[in-house]
Amino acid sequence: MVDKNTFQELLNIDDISERNIAIRRVFTAYSEPIEVSGFEADVLVILLNLTYPRKNVDDLLDIKIARKTLKNDIHFDECIEEVKWLHTHNLKYPDIRVSKQRLNVPVPILYPNVLSGANCTKTLGWSHDSAKVNKSKLFVSPFIWQGDVCCLATLLCEPPKEWQVAFKSLGMPVKEFLNVCGRVRDSLKNEIPSIVDKHSIQVRLPYRDGYLSITPTINHALQSEIQQAAMAKLGRFTNMEFTRPASVSELSASLGGNVKALHYPPKVGNVIYGLSDSYLLRVQAGEAVLNQVALSKPQFKNALEGLLSINFELALKQRRQQKVASMRLIRTTFAEWLSPLLEWRLAVQENKIDMNELECIYGSIEYQFLSCDNEKLVELLIPIFSLLNNVLSNSNTLQKYAFHQRLMKPLKNSLKWLLANLVEDSNVAAIALDEESQQRYLYLKGIRVFDAQALSNPYCVGIPSLTAMWGMMHNYQRRLNELLGTHLRMTSFSWFIRQYSPVAGKKLPEYGMQGVNENQFRRAGILDNRHCDVEFDVVIHIDGHEEDLERLEHSERAIKASFPASFAGGVMHAPEIDAVDDWCELFSNEVLLYSKLRRLPASGKWIMPTKHQLDSLDNLFHLLKLNASLCPVMSGYLLLDSPIARKNALERLHCYAESTIGLVECNTAIDIRLQGISRFFRRAFWMLEIKETSMIMKRI
Repeated sequence: MVDKNTFQELLNIDDISERNIAIRRVFTAYSEPIEVSGFEADVLVILLNLTYPRKNVDDLLDIKIARKTLKNDIHFDECIEEVKWLHTHNLKYPDIRVSKQRLNVPVPILYPNVLSGANCTKTLGWSHDSAKVNKSKLFVSPFIWQGDVCCLATLLCEPPKEWQVAFKSLGMPVKEFLNVCGRVRDSLKNEIPSIVDKHSIQVRLPYRDGYLSITPTINHALQSEIQQAAMAKLGRFTNMEFTRPASVSELSASLGGNVKALHYPPKVGNVIYGLSDSYLLRVQAGEAVLNQVALSKPQFKNALEGLLSINFELALKQRRQQKVASMRLIRTTFAEWLSPLLEWRLAVQENKIDMNELECIYGSIEYQFLSCDNEKLVELLIPIFSLLNNVLSNSNTLQKYAFHQRLMKPLKNSLKWLLANLVEDSNVAAIALDEESQQRYLYLKGIRVFDAQALSNPYCVGIPSLTAMWGMMHNYQRRLNELLGTHLRMTSFSWFIRQYSPVAGKKLPEYGMQGVNENQFRRAGILDNRHCDVEFDVVIHIDGHEEDLERLEHSERAIKASFPASFAGGVMHAPEIDAVDDWCELFSNEVLLYSKLRRLPASGKWIMPTKHQLDSLDNLFHLLKLNASLCPVMSGYLLLDSPIARKNALERLHCYAESTIGLVECNTAIDIRLQGISRFFRRAFWMLEIKETSMIMKRI
């Protein structure tokens, strides 16, 4: 935060133009609020002068203009009228066609595993008529007064004496001041629309014995903090552009229509590692088969630096966190480095490659790795560790870490742990087939989606929404039950992204009847969005009565015919006929299913739940910095009111809800193999937890 002396320094800037720019910046929602206690009169002058266009005010500290503004009843009344358009959640974001509605509600209930407005200091935004955006600044501009973040509107609900004195110093009588406070107080009452605007988005979700229609909204306080974090360069962001920013909100107008969103797409390789004669040729030519790119990533270097700088952290907790984070990243990097050999070894073990074909590389470290027994794989630690240090020695950026005295032990232990755990499949054998189990797993492989929404909610760009995947699964369930006449339940899913690529450009909206009277056949305004093409596998857990499950096992055509055609707003297709052997398989045995999943390409990523608790945006960025495999994503909704009947709602009951930010961990197929089958089926599956006040994706 900025202290009192800083505001004084702001006032002391001699150059008027420079001072105006600095003042305008600190009284916007995208800047951290500034402490103004003791400067009430100066702040009031600034806020009054901000109600005019820039060209009409040469100096924001001009007291004469401020006095005239207070005496200009028409202008001042128009400023007060804009108080009734202050909101906690912006219904006009991103579609400015939503009109004559505002949402002003208490802070939602706090949930530890997601980030929402409940984790932020409550602040108010504004959205209404773009022509009146300047007049709104008098009452909505944020600042800190006596340690609390507020705006003039919230202060005047219970007017402090200091602000009464400030208004009086500019010529406003006490009686008139109290009248203004009463008008502001009446305009700031909680308000929820009774009608759903025809341009508002609605989402159907199960609720009690039927369905609930939800209108997702964006929390002004959380969006403001994201803009502040973007200004401070605390994470990775992308730009959302609005051509009419003043019509969206005061925040958007102050940013010139360039609103930031978190940008964390999954780090999925476009190249799938295959097994071919090229590996043999590379070994014979003396070239490396291992994935050397993994060692050249900045995250690996940062992890090594983290181990070397542990002693510089003063707190014991900080040292432990840094060590754990560094060691986890090093193990992940080593797994990625060895991934070509690991895939090659599995192919040999599954008799897809004859060992006689490898006699030409007999004696090489690659041959030893492919041919040795599981129990003896750890014996290759010394030659592999020596190979690692040779690679580091030949790298310009990593050579100082080769044979480093303080890194030898942790790096060697990490490699030893990796080699020891790669071959331990004892926990696989521990899970036997349960003939009486009333559950099945539907494995869909190589599913392709084009133009899916990468903007999972207004805050995040990257992985498509988890609720979108759950919605696709629920749609699948409805279609399948309708076709088979069963009562099967698709309760949870596990998601593996094979390939991910962002789609450039903006999409043209469809033609429709536009205008106030809906009498103009034309396109609606272009809304900036983010799309992606995705190829993924998904494992769906199915519950039901045994007779329904048995009927499902003999209904392969029905399973394929019921497959939905859309996901996350994109078009979904089954894989091409010659791409995979069988893209739709049903399993009752977890061991058989896992034997398939453990062979997925190392270039893909499993989207896994995490146990991390989020208490602030700073905490989110700290976790993202510690663990490069974490990504923020849309993970559900917090209900902002009790479901009631509303006009224009898709269902009998409707409510407004706030989108939340959750964390997922992107694990490789090798990570899953190292964790084992029991851990996979315990923690890799997502379900939708529905409560009276929330609908949030969580681990089963």
